[in-house]
Amino acid sequence: MPAPTIADAADVDRPAPGADRPSPAGRGARSRRGTRRRLAWAAVVIALLAAMGCSGDDDDSGNDPDDDLGEQAASAEARAVAEALRAVILADGSDGAERREVESLQENVDDLPGEPDISGIADDDGDGLDDDGNLVITVDDEVACLKVADDGDVNVNGGSC
Repeated sequence: MPAPTIADAADVDRPAPGADRPSPAGRGARSRRGTRRRLAWAAVVIALLAAMGCSGDDDDSGNDPDDDLGEQAASAEARAVAEALRAVILADGSDGAERREVESLQENVDDLPGEPDISGIADDDGDGLDDDGNLVITVDDEVACLKVADDGDVNVNGGSC
């Protein structure tokens, strides 16, 4: 049998170029998830900076500004996580009542960094939508409320729902 030549090597079955790469559909899903996570982190950072930047130094109460700053940072954390969740929900691509879908809400919560304590996702009537649209975000002793209205509006408030 003659030795194989370069021409013979060209006849070997090979996978198409790029066949070992994931499909574009898979890359798109991962890309969207990565984008949502980056957006969530950005929202957390912006909310924390905004909350800390809103404090004034003209307080004549005699309190140490450093103590107040620590309290503001602690209370801003829950609000920042709620704002991050709001950003993820809005970036999800759903609108209207779809934003209250239990599966979608839970998926968005799972996309948040750091596994925050979020409660209130419930579907007691079995229609697939969150019953009241209120999600309670707790960080340490601080609480924030995220409200997803029936029409899909998403709002965040400091304090409980």
